[in-house]
Amino acid sequence: MTAYIIKRVLAVIPILIFVGVVTFSLVHIAPGDAANIMAGDYAGPDDVKLIRKELGLDKPVMQQFVEWVGRTIRGDLGSSIFSGISVIDLVRTRIGATLSLTITGGILAVLLGIPLGVIAAWKAGSFIDRFVQIWAAAGISIPGFWLGFIMIWAFSVNLRWFPVIGYVPPTESITDWIRHITLPTILLGINGSAIIVRMTRAALLEVFREDYIRTARSKGLAESAILFRHALRSGAIPIITVIGFLAAALITGTVVTETVFTIPGLGRLVAETVQTRDFPIVQSLLMLLATVYVFVNLIVDISYVVLDPRVRL
Repeated sequence: MTAYIIKRVLAVIPILIFVGVVTFSLVHIAPGDAANIMAGDYAGPDDVKLIRKELGLDKPVMQQFVEWVGRTIRGDLGSSIFSGISVIDLVRTRIGATLSLTITGGILAVLLGIPLGVIAAWKAGSFIDRFVQIWAAAGISIPGFWLGFIMIWAFSVNLRWFPVIGYVPPTESITDWIRHITLPTILLGINGSAIIVRMTRAALLEVFREDYIRTARSKGLAESAILFRHALRSGAIPIITVIGFLAAALITGTVVTETVFTIPGLGRLVAETVQTRDFPIVQSLLMLLATVYVFVNLIVDISYVVLDPRVRL
């Protein structure tokens, strides 16, 4: 087990190097010049040249990359070219909303997805199975932004059960936090549970064909014990994989949900800075979110040896 974990941890290093190169390159090959954007439409060539020097854009690309890597390793993620606010401060003020949204949405997705997937596999071919498959297909197919607007129209505008937009931290008011986070959490839970349902059902149907499941049933074991103690644990590897993928995707991909519900999180910050071409923030956020994505998948890989000792081979 130790050797497997060490290999997986060491494999993260070249991945992070590749992510850093891609992140740095994407910003530099994107259309538009940061100095021209920051200077404005009425700036002269000398003003643009001065700004380029202040931003370090007049240096060779390789030197810019080495300096950027050094600053990133030291924890200096840069500052906005418009407001001058550091990326660390921006992340600190917005990460709470994103974590609230991703944690609650992920928990709801798991609580819906795994039980529904187990029931669908257990009742394969029945009306219940078909209903669950329709649920999963709808959750995957329906665009999140469209469903979000429908939910706002139905539950916020017409019924007035929840606020239309905005976010209140739980430190200010638990009640208001629940009211603001409910609709976006349900939206993320529906989309995430649909993928978990399909993977859980497929994994358990494969396990149900194994001889030891038929042996357990012939011995008269309770169906609940067969489902959750034997079948679900044996089919846990693909389920954990898709849950880990969803967890990373929720953290790095809440742009649509935060934009629809006007939640001041990291996803919306990415959308705003891409539109204004605030390159230092875009660069740092892409690297930060990509690093989170890589480490979430590392945790998933390490969990394999806990769930299935055969992975050690």
